[in-house]
Amino acid sequence: MTRTVIAHLTDAHLGQKLTMGAEMAGTKMRYLDEPREHEDHLRLVLDDIACKGISDVVFGGDIGTQESVGGFFEILGGYDFKVSIILGNHDTYPNVVQHCRMDDGAVEGKMCFSHNSGHLKRIFLDSSDNVLGDDQRAWLARELDGVSKAALFVHHPVLAIDTPLEQSGVALRDRDEVKTLLLSRTDCELSVFCGHYHMIDEVRQANISQFATPAVSYQIIKHSDPLRVDTGAFGYRIVEIDDARIRTEVVMLTSA
Repeated sequence: MTRTVIAHLTDAHLGQKLTMGAEMAGTKMRYLDEPREHEDHLRLVLDDIACKGISDVVFGGDIGTQESVGGFFEILGGYDFKVSIILGNHDTYPNVVQHCRMDDGAVEGKMCFSHNSGHLKRIFLDSSDNVLGDDQRAWLARELDGVSKAALFVHHPVLAIDTPLEQSGVALRDRDEVKTLLLSRTDCELSVFCGHYHMIDEVRQANISQFATPAVSYQIIKHSDPLRVDTGAFGYRIVEIDDARIRTEVVMLTSA
């Protein structure tokens, strides 16, 4: 049996300090530049991953300010991890690729790639423009040809999450097209690992199981209206893969 353990962490938002306290206003989060903001959370999460003996790490997007990207990779370099990076809506491809080595992209200007691991194909998608787009969806369709089991890592959720945040305009713009594509692969068991919403969630539809991972930076209260945040809680998700199934466990930490 092939067994793989992955730590999925997302939404570090380094250098981005919330300005509205514990409440959101309008459809967007507002930030002030604060160079060391959330760095302590990131280090505590990475320390916890290392202490558990996990070496395979996926970062799910939203590093933080453009100025924080170099420091982010410097922090990661202090650990003996094999790291896969995807981009979120606070990241830009030109800025990130300056700091990490990338093979020739499967889609020009997008940080998307894939590789096989035992009986499971891992597919990494770029939703930094709040959309996958026609070219990346076509690439995804080709990647899924003949595949019976796949794990997709993407910043934005593909299935709707039961939260008022859904009504705030933050959803993936071509989510319906992506969902239709995945649902059409009825012979493929798909596990989607995402972030973006800063909350824990699990939802299933037909052949798709979706796991939203808590943020490294702060959490958004799932059923609060108006939307509110918790700046003291942060975490990540452990994903255990073997030939038969995928199991996950959320690890939550709190500020001292």
